[in-house]
Amino acid sequence: MKQEPVAPFSHAVVGQSPPDKQRPRIRLSRNGPYLVTVDDLTNSKGERLQGWNGVALCRCGASHRKPFCDSSHIRIGFSDDPRPDRTPCGVVDDRGAAQPGSSDLTAPSIRIARNGPYEVQGFDLDTDNWSEGASRERYSLCRCGGSKNKPFCDGTHRSINFQDDNN
Repeated sequence: MKQEPVAPFSHAVVGQSPPDKQRPRIRLSRNGPYLVTVDDLTNSKGERLQGWNGVALCRCGASHRKPFCDSSHIRIGFSDDPRPDRTPCGVVDDRGAAQPGSSDLTAPSIRIARNGPYEVQGFDLDTDNWSEGASRERYSLCRCGGSKNKPFCDGTHRSINFQDDNN
């Protein structure tokens, strides 16, 4: 199982911000973090987290620097290989799909749900694992590491009691 190393700090620069006319992109590193160019990252408390040219967001659930990757995926042997019990899923938890009071639902952003997934809108995602009818504009990405439908959230964070008290 090949793991991609990531800088051992709270974030890693992964590229330059895209030109205004290009949509931001999330890249899945093999058995590692989400590599994101982001200007708007907000935690579940509504606090804006400073964006860099790029960030490495944890998706194994084991980082001690959540939401950022600290390379714990290597220590725990995280795998993003498709699971044999994988089933296509539609929207499992759409509570983040439209936030009350949100003035611009199309602006690219990532919101960190309390003890839950990354709620993403307006980012291209480099994956072939889209379910039929799934929204490519607004989706939830697993950050607990337990989803059977990686990279997408399937609600497993609730059954495994995933905790992230800081975000």
